[in-house]
Amino acid sequence: MSILKVARLGHPVLRQKCKTIDPKAITGPEIQRLIRDMFETMGEYNGVGLAAPQVHQAVRLCIAGGEADEEGRPSFRILINPEITVLSDEEDQLGMYEGCLSVPGMRGWVERPAIISVKAYNEKGQLEEFNLEGFPAVVMQHECDHLDGILYVDRIQDMTRFAYDEEASRYLDTADEHDEDEET
Repeated sequence: MSILKVARLGHPVLRQKCKTIDPKAITGPEIQRLIRDMFETMGEYNGVGLAAPQVHQAVRLCIAGGEADEEGRPSFRILINPEITVLSDEEDQLGMYEGCLSVPGMRGWVERPAIISVKAYNEKGQLEEFNLEGFPAVVMQHECDHLDGILYVDRIQDMTRFAYDEEASRYLDTADEHDEDEET
């Protein structure tokens, strides 16, 4: 296994629409090695998800976390050729500060649908379909956006809510708490 170099904002691979993976190739050595290397890379950088273009591979493969197993440990899904369908109403958005291994040291406020349905192949080449809600749904949408050349920074509506991590923690998070206090 190898820790792969992570592409950063500005590298053209992050703006490409990724190629579909032939389902017959999923269990082959090339895709299986890429999956193992992506897991190792994600762990090295403490990520909650990682998409293949972030490691310079323009294919429709990503790993998404945010869920927990029965014992409360972090759980991750491997998705190949994922398709997302929004299930929540347009008003039912979940907003949070997102960060990205390809935009290190920064984060921004993004609102996304709170409930989605996902259809994708897993690492064994089996087609799966499942629903996600809340934080896992946000992580899934963030990672799947990468497969279409979209970064979270493209989804920030209010650029005053985009900052370096330290400043966001120091100024923006507390400003949001005050805003919430004033609204109630």
